[in-house]
Amino acid sequence: MLNAVISGKKRGTGLEGARLILGQAEGSEDVITASVFERLSYLPDDLFSSTLTTLLGVAFGAIEEIDFWPSWYLPDGRRVEPDVVISDGQQSLLVEAKRHDYSRQQYAGQLAAELQAGWAEGKLAENCILLTLGGLTDISHSTHKELYQNIITALPVGNDARFKLVCCSWQRLFCILEDELKKDSEPGLQRMLSDVSDCYSWHGLHTHRMLWLSALKPIHLTTNPSIFDKWNLK
Repeated sequence: MLNAVISGKKRGTGLEGARLILGQAEGSEDVITASVFERLSYLPDDLFSSTLTTLLGVAFGAIEEIDFWPSWYLPDGRRVEPDVVISDGQQSLLVEAKRHDYSRQQYAGQLAAELQAGWAEGKLAENCILLTLGGLTDISHSTHKELYQNIITALPVGNDARFKLVCCSWQRLFCILEDELKKDSEPGLQRMLSDVSDCYSWHGLHTHRMLWLSALKPIHLTTNPSIFDKWNLK
């Protein structure tokens, strides 16, 4: 379906007749989240594990269960809906994805509510991992520290050791996936990476960091400029 929609073939998708610009439609962050994480879930167990381990900075095993947009309830009856929850049988990974990189869209109150509801319903293991994907102005240590402290403030007292926060951009996720798939020459995996790249392009996301002219290193040309005097325009 991804390639059909990207190519403008909307008949039968529920989008037929809709006047929309792909990537700007309501819910597009849900579309890219599903498109990317569905493909990650198709990876062989060893590649999935190595990709998530590199991304999270802690060992994460093969998928035992993956759930998209589960409905959880807080003790006061409010409903929350995290984007993706993955279990490897030992650890729980909660993913909250936002539409853009380098834009503040992640909110500590929402993240704290999702953690609290997951613990209350027994859906998140102790020492779970919370992954914010996109939605931050940067993924520096100071940004991570500020968001973590704000989440702790929003949680009931005594929950600060129950989760690990990992902040990642969509761009970094793609680069990690690309590096991991370079280790395997299987053509199907390269086609899958191409699908992810197309999905990023559809949503206006960069797969690699922009390289500005001012950042280019001089190459110290040794050619004498006088040699160009011999050139003739015809």
